[in-house]
Parts: sequence; C-alpha cells; structure tokens
Amino acid sequence: MKCELKKYLFDIKVSIDSIFEYLGDKRNFFEYQQNKLLRRGILNLQRKSS
Repeated sequence: MKCELKKYLFDIKVSIDSIFEYLGDKRNFFEYQQNKLLRRGILNLQRKSS
C-alpha cells in the first residue's frame, strides 16, 4: 500500500475516534440532526484532523 494511502486511512481513523470520543453515549443520528452545537463540534473535529 502506498504511503499516501496509509496516511489518508490513518487520518480517517483518527477523525472517527475523535468523533466517537466527543459524542460519548449520544450516538443518535436524529439527535445529531437536531443539535446545532453537536453538528458544529463534529465539523470542527473533522477540520482539525484534516
């Protein structure tokens, strides 16, 4: 596997882990859709990991 691909996959895993950590037990998509603060927090985590 190419080095760039490995880095890309690693970045995806780090982002997913950060999102799960941020959400805690709130892994409900409906709640995510309804909660602007939660959506913004996830977007910020994704930007930091990129």
